[in-house]
Amino acid sequence: MININFIKILTTFVIVATLFSLTGINFPASSATVDDYLHSYGPIASINGDWVLAGSHMAYNNPSNLSDSGFHSTFSMVMKNGSGYHMHQLSNATGEDITMEGNNTIYQGSVTVTMRDGPVSNVPTTWTVYNNNTLAISMDPTKIDNHFGDTPIYGLELTPEKEMELINLMSEDSKFMDKWIPLMLQNTMSALNIDSGNMSMINQSTTNESMDTMFIDNSTTL
Repeated sequence: MININFIKILTTFVIVATLFSLTGINFPASSATVDDYLHSYGPIASINGDWVLAGSHMAYNNPSNLSDSGFHSTFSMVMKNGSGYHMHQLSNATGEDITMEGNNTIYQGSVTVTMRDGPVSNVPTTWTVYNNNTLAISMDPTKIDNHFGDTPIYGLELTPEKEMELINLMSEDSKFMDKWIPLMLQNTMSALNIDSGNMSMINQSTTNESMDTMFIDNSTTL
């Protein structure tokens, strides 16, 4: 029988170590502390007209200093019939204003959006977080050829507590998890190399240039 608690801990460390390795995270010196920041993350799960969008987002902000804030999202975009698959990335976010409307938090700022002809900078963007559960991303359509239509891109706001609740519910299906967890770990570890206690990708051949080509939109636009 698989020890579910052990697997949870091991998987968490693998994911965190992998993220650090992939992003090359350095923690700069700052007068701010962890308690000064709000952070969020979760999946992008949205339908815009005939297009399905799926991916993830991460964000942090310092309410007392919006210049010390950031947002990143990478998501796939494909038509409902499975054609036109491509990817987009939202990065280089800047924050300008935060307002509250009841239980909803509204952030105003701008992002850089990868598009077919290259990145488009300074796209005015509004992020609305509803009841700390859902996220709506609205970008100025005139800056990006109305590529995402006239409706927001939606996502879910997760927390460690919500994720643990999901994991606990999934782990109740012990027959399935006893089979799936070893397969998942085997696939994960086969793509990682442990060297002197550090996680690093075995295949380091992916360059910035090749990564950029992943976000070229070579499909039919809206």
